[in-house]
Formats: sequence, structure tokens, C-alpha cells
Amino acid sequence: MSLGRRKIRVDDASSWVFNKMADVYDARPAYPAALVDAIAALAGDGRRVGDVGAGIGHLALPLAARGFDVVAIEPAHRMLDRLRLGARAQGLTIRTVHAAAEALPLESDCLDLAVVVDALHFLDRQLAAHELDRVLGPRGSLAIVTSEFGDTPFMRGVVEIMEQEAPRRPRAVAQAFSQISAITRIALGTGRSFHDEIPVDSATLDRILCSISFIGPAMKPERFATFRRRVAALPHAPVWARTFTLRSGTR
Repeated sequence: MSLGRRKIRVDDASSWVFNKMADVYDARPAYPAALVDAIAALAGDGRRVGDVGAGIGHLALPLAARGFDVVAIEPAHRMLDRLRLGARAQGLTIRTVHAAAEALPLESDCLDLAVVVDALHFLDRQLAAHELDRVLGPRGSLAIVTSEFGDTPFMRGVVEIMEQEAPRRPRAVAQAFSQISAITRIALGTGRSFHDEIPVDSATLDRILCSISFIGPAMKPERFATFRRRVAALPHAPVWARTFTLRSGTR
């Protein structure tokens, strides 16, 4: 059975685009501390947290550092390799699972909190929601975080260049929350916003841009060089800005 929005099996490593970005993903800034705190608070008295689409551990690592029993689920094996290296470097214990959200190899009712951060647009929502419903305990909580580029002069310039150089379909997530709520029986709230602005140097900005799936892996070197020259010509200081929206609920 094929799985996920792109109908790719997790054992088809060459087709998982995030395997191609694992070495640059650490250039992405850490999530805002206030966002991590808000997610941690959702676990309540529970300690079992599943980070679905964990990447290299931007969320899993700080949650483990707070003492949670974290299982990190990620379909890109090279991302998981980087997560394990990060956990060892920090002396943290994290269970890692190479799997997709649509087929979680976890026991039923095994999580107090499941979190999906900036990955909803990659998922088959129906399949993933049924799996989240299964693995969450009877009083489990679900948190879904979406991410957008910040509304700043520099980021508006970057987005305009992206839209010209790499046009793509908008993320279709507007109806996802009601569908997931219906399947998991968890009412997701209207959302809390968290914003950050991180000054970056030229080399870090290059690596961040390479970590964006429709930019780095999608562009040939000549095309990326043209794109990068246009970004470098923007009249604003390079400050990477993002706005995260957290929607959550508890059974």
C-alpha cells in the first residue's frame, strides 16, 4: 500500500525529498521557546509524547530535555540519523522510529500527546488522523503547528522571489483541522500564534534556503545561483522571520 500525500513508501529513500536536505536542516533556527513551552504544557501530567514528522529533532530534543518520554517518528532516514546524533551530543534519550504518520508502528493508546509541526501539508490527513486517534490515550492531547514566513520587509521580498522563481500550489490545509477533529474526536482550537525573527549571515541563509523542499532539492545549481543572487540584492538585512500557529485540544 502506498502511503502519504505523495504516495511514497518510507523504504523508497531516494524519493523522500527530506533525505536530500538532512545536512542543511540544522541551519533552520530553533523553534521559539514559548512555542515549545506551550506544547509541553499540553501533556499535562502525562510524559509520553510522539513527535510525528520529527525531522532532525527541532522539537523532540527540547521536549526530551524537559524530561518527556519522546518517540520521534520520521519517514526520512537521514533526518533520523541526524536526530540521533543530536540526542547523543546532548546526552538525551529519545526513541526513534522510521515510519510515516499514515502507518505508525506504535501500540494503541500509547501516547499522552501527539504533535505534528509544519508537516500537515505532507500528510494523507484521513490515514494520519485515524492513526493519531488510535495511538492517543483516552485523555490524550493533539497539537498541530503550521508555519508561515513572517510578514517583514525582508521576508516579503524573499517570498516574492520564491513565487517568481519557484511557483507552487498553495498549501491546502484550511479544511484539514475539521477533518482531523472529526476522526480523532478532539476539538482543535482557533490557534495561538508565535513569531520569531533571527538575523542570519550569508552562509546560514544559503543553507536555510537549501532546506526548503521546493527550493534546494528542486533547483539545479545554475537556477539556485540566480535565485540566490536575487535574494542577496534585497535592500533589507537578512532576518529570517516565521509565524507559527498552534492548534490543540484534549479528549
